Amino acid sequence: MLDIVARRAPVARPEIRRESGLSKTAVAQTLAELERRGIVVVAGLDADRRGPVATLYALDERYRVTAAVDVGHHRVRAVLVGTAGAILARAEAAAVHSSAAETAAGVADVIARCCETAGVAVADVAGAVVGLAATVTASGTLLLADGLADGGRGLPEALDAALPFTVTLENDTNLAAIAEQRGGAARDLSDFVLLSIGASVGAGIVIGGRVHRGARGAAGEVNYLPGRDDLVDDTLGSASVAADAAVEGLPATLSAREVFELARQGDAAAGRVVVRTAERIARVIAALGLVLDPEAVILGGAIGGNGDLLARPVEERLAEAFPHVGVAVLTATSGDDAVLDGAASLAAQLSRSAAFDAATAV
Repeated sequence: MLDIVARRAPVARPEIRRESGLSKTAVAQTLAELERRGIVVVAGLDADRRGPVATLYALDERYRVTAAVDVGHHRVRAVLVGTAGAILARAEAAAVHSSAAETAAGVADVIARCCETAGVAVADVAGAVVGLAATVTASGTLLLADGLADGGRGLPEALDAALPFTVTLENDTNLAAIAEQRGGAARDLSDFVLLSIGASVGAGIVIGGRVHRGARGAAGEVNYLPGRDDLVDDTLGSASVAADAAVEGLPATLSAREVFELARQGDAAAGRVVVRTAERIARVIAALGLVLDPEAVILGGAIGGNGDLLARPVEERLAEAFPHVGVAVLTATSGDDAVLDGAASLAAQLSRSAAFDAATAV
């Protein structure tokens, strides 16, 4: 019954009866009990149907809520997610990563601000999904977290101390891949890789419709693969764009975003930087394609998201140098909210699970 209401809301009793196969009496009694328990609420009336006016039902979004957090290098953003997945509130603040305790305090602060906006007590939050630029092992420890104090050591414990509910940690690129899978460029794909290129390079791998994390949680750390001159991280990303721009005589003050914007405006030097970036991306895609054989590689991140400039030269380089790699090259559509949207998607699952468990307990 709860599943039907969650999927079909706002839904009337006749639709619930048809889909569940339950009798009229069973549906009426069960809805009454679920209303009494507080998870189901009346969501309006349907006067357009033939026959008597029908009462419509939905889940109470505030019955169980969870939080989703994106811990970035420069800012921390959060949303509060309701029982049926609605976003109830948003908040963000500047990130402070001088210590694990400071990072945890920042996470706790944006969650508390979300709760204040939504009129929900922090103690009533059922859990949180927190996205980090780090490898999250199966035991919940952090590895390769260069942007956090002391490489992320002590942060899981600091979060547990700062928050009165269970915190689930997840790699940020994996969350971005989930966002693309749920409503972005990968919504019709079961095997794909989200290649996120910005200050660094990472890959979110989805196989058979599920995120592949690996035995230790380190799947997708392609930034540590050997590149043409050194590690991929040393030859692809914002630093390489800046270096190529300098070689082309462009001002040293230009950001990667500004270099790509110049290329859009027809600047020849910036265009050559884009081509060299595409060549580097093609080498990484070739490695991913040979090992994983995905349906597509989706370009995301501050640099990879410039698909209007990169997709064609990447495909041309693949066809020229790696013709045996038959993989489509797509562009991410989730934008700057990809990590937060992916975390919200997982948080919605937690909300629903917590709500259903509470509402059906004897």
